[in-house]
Amino acid sequence: MVGEKEVSVEEQARILAEQYDIDLTKVKGTGPGGMITVADVERYIREHYLPKVKERRSIKGIRKVIATRLGKSYREAVHVTINMEAIVDKLISYREELAKRIGAKPSYTVLIAKCVAQALREHLDLNATLEKDEIIIYDTININIAVDTPFGLLTPVLRKVDERDLRELLEEYNDIVDRARKGRLKEKDVIGGTFTITNLGMFGVDSFTPIINPPQVAILGVNRMVKKPVVDEKTGEIKVVTVMNLSLSFDHRAVDGAPAARFLQRVKYYLEHPEEVKWFVEK
Repeated sequence: MVGEKEVSVEEQARILAEQYDIDLTKVKGTGPGGMITVADVERYIREHYLPKVKERRSIKGIRKVIATRLGKSYREAVHVTINMEAIVDKLISYREELAKRIGAKPSYTVLIAKCVAQALREHLDLNATLEKDEIIIYDTININIAVDTPFGLLTPVLRKVDERDLRELLEEYNDIVDRARKGRLKEKDVIGGTFTITNLGMFGVDSFTPIINPPQVAILGVNRMVKKPVVDEKTGEIKVVTVMNLSLSFDHRAVDGAPAARFLQRVKYYLEHPEEVKWFVEK
């Protein structure tokens, strides 16, 4: 438009870098005289903020037939939700132990994210996106955390959850949740997710059908913790335990029910055996 000031290449690169808090001295410039271009910044973003691809699988044969039929029926992601109950008394007590070790009581959401990440490492088919006729399975586990804010539901990302120490994750979680609720998230905070967790337990929800965060293929809904009597399978005795229902929605075009159920079983296992999770917290 007449009268508008043209933005220089350097200024475009600087504006993009600000969205990711990138120190431009760390970016190699490929423009004239070593000038940093937008392409240079975008390359840096891909290397540092996007998940590393493990493999790409073309949808073909019977899988393409299934995807085409289901996709035609639903038009969008073919949501299927399965539910499973976990006994979380050990997680509750283990949280107290972790609190003593790190000097602060960790959020249940972060504890659950750690359990989910370890299960995803064993079931990477759920750590994936579906884009056109291609399922992209990621080696990096970046988990979006749904956050209720005055601006609506936002899903900032915790990166490399299975590889990082609990203390570090808690600091990052507290930071992104605070900034999400203040409307201060940047673009870097919301890209590159490979799986999503949404927790409605604090609202007293027992079960729901989470909506998949596209183009991801799965999302885990976390429900409230509640005490209830159960029968001990070994002794036949009735005892009161704390249970939590898990609701996993997955895209049936990319994942079948059996592998999704096996993944959810592993999430349940780690919630019930938190001592086997890699927290990386020094005693």
